[in-house]
Amino acid sequence: MSQIAYSSVPAWARPGDLAETTTPAPTGSAYLLVGVGSVDEVLDRWESDLAPRATTRITGDVDSAGDALAEALSSATVGVRVWIAADAGAALQLRAIALAAGLEDDEIDVLVAPETTGEIDVFCVHCRAVNRVRAQVDDVVACAGCGRDLLVYHHVSRRTGQYLGFQVDAETAPFEPAPQEVEA
Repeated sequence: MSQIAYSSVPAWARPGDLAETTTPAPTGSAYLLVGVGSVDEVLDRWESDLAPRATTRITGDVDSAGDALAEALSSATVGVRVWIAADAGAALQLRAIALAAGLEDDEIDVLVAPETTGEIDVFCVHCRAVNRVRAQVDDVVACAGCGRDLLVYHHVSRRTGQYLGFQVDAETAPFEPAPQEVEA
């Protein structure tokens, strides 16, 4: 049984939780509306609800939207709020960018779009590779770096937005020491 209720995975990113469909409370002086996937309707609603407040709309895939968000936050002033509409994996990555820029959780609102399914990043604790996969907590995925079968654990890094992955049969598999580098 998963312990996801006691984990670092935000409630909005947990499988099976209902997505919030209302507009967040407008508590800021300026807004960065970030969307990944088919979320134009959500962004349109947010923009109309926020008028005439200053809003900047950022869309694209998770990498381009993340770059644009980081750039916008580099010149943001006090009072900016970030509202994200995306699949859970993209939202975790975008949230990590906002946190790295100095925002607090109460300055970030996330709507996980129910009609979108995306990929998550899984960090391998064995080889440090980051695997972008279609999976959820408790799934097993192959690591592209070391080939181990990784259990997607119910821990998400706030700093990177990546799930933790470790060898699913680590307790029963035979021990194979890592090769040692020899200095010449």
